[in-house]
Amino acid sequence: MKKELLMASALVPSMGYAGVASAIDPAFSGHVRAGVESQDTDASGDETVVAKQMSKFTVSLSEVTDGGITIATGFDLTNESDAVTDSSGLTLTFNSGAKLDLIEAGNAATSQLATVPGASGEQGIGISTGNAAPTALSYGDTSDAVGFELHSAADAFGVDGLKLGISASFNDDAASNTSATSTSTTTQAFSVGASYVADAGDTKVTIGGGIVQAEGTNTTAGKDQSSVGQIALSAVTGDLTIGVGYASGDYIDTQGATAQSYDVGSASFMSAGAKYVSGDMTFAVGVSDGEGTDATMGTAQSGSPDSRTKTAASVDYTVASGITATIGFSNETTDNNGTKTNSNSGSAWYVGATVSF
Repeated sequence: MKKELLMASALVPSMGYAGVASAIDPAFSGHVRAGVESQDTDASGDETVVAKQMSKFTVSLSEVTDGGITIATGFDLTNESDAVTDSSGLTLTFNSGAKLDLIEAGNAATSQLATVPGASGEQGIGISTGNAAPTALSYGDTSDAVGFELHSAADAFGVDGLKLGISASFNDDAASNTSATSTSTTTQAFSVGASYVADAGDTKVTIGGGIVQAEGTNTTAGKDQSSVGQIALSAVTGDLTIGVGYASGDYIDTQGATAQSYDVGSASFMSAGAKYVSGDMTFAVGVSDGEGTDATMGTAQSGSPDSRTKTAASVDYTVASGITATIGFSNETTDNNGTKTNSNSGSAWYVGATVSF
């Protein structure tokens, strides 16, 4: 009898947990990229051919409350961007269309950026560890996981197509770094952003961006903070999409095996691109140019800037539903303190396929 009672008492909470778990139906998505990349750098005899194998598997969870609020989260089983399993924060979507992100919420300026087309594929030589030139419009995107981001619906203040956002994060209890060579940890970050979508005849135009400001923990730097503004514009006419973006401002960059932090001043990044869809084929091209002058934290920037310019193009072909073949090419040049880095300059090819579900 005692054994039966023990079994019954164990089944009750188990059945309760099963009921909770079955209330949410998970959704799965992901892809596998497999291909070959050839790099031919400007360094003498430095040519390599490597296999590129990357995958991503994401589980999404969401449920609607009795009040009509959708609560969503999820996690990665694998992620090609960093090969690390990661859990998402929480996203609350309200009846009005407004959204509130909690935990690892991100920055409002980056969320509102218009998308600039660029080449697909896994080709690229990459930038050297000591090069502080920005490589993306969102280079100032930094925040602590303890924070929030609030997005308005796409009709803020009654204006169709207008979206506004505000975000902030707080970690004043992070341990202070008392050495100028220590890594700078973001303590506070604040961001505002806006985007507007409008029709201009047969063309759909999107413009968006914002400002990110952040402070860090390095107490000897004198100035341990970043402030970056970013803006982008895209236009879609039929099967053609074009776009351009620009970002500018100081930021903190951590480099090298010793994780030394640098103030990067006079930093800027520009990107432009175009994409054209013709049946099962997509043609894309993109150019970018970034530069910034780095200095040990607490000292003034001086000397020649680090820089990186890149041109890339690609052709995608839809073989079947969920399967895309890609051929890509890129050419790039990097300078460190005004001197060309041959091992990080040159051209690269990529041939591969992406299988998605």
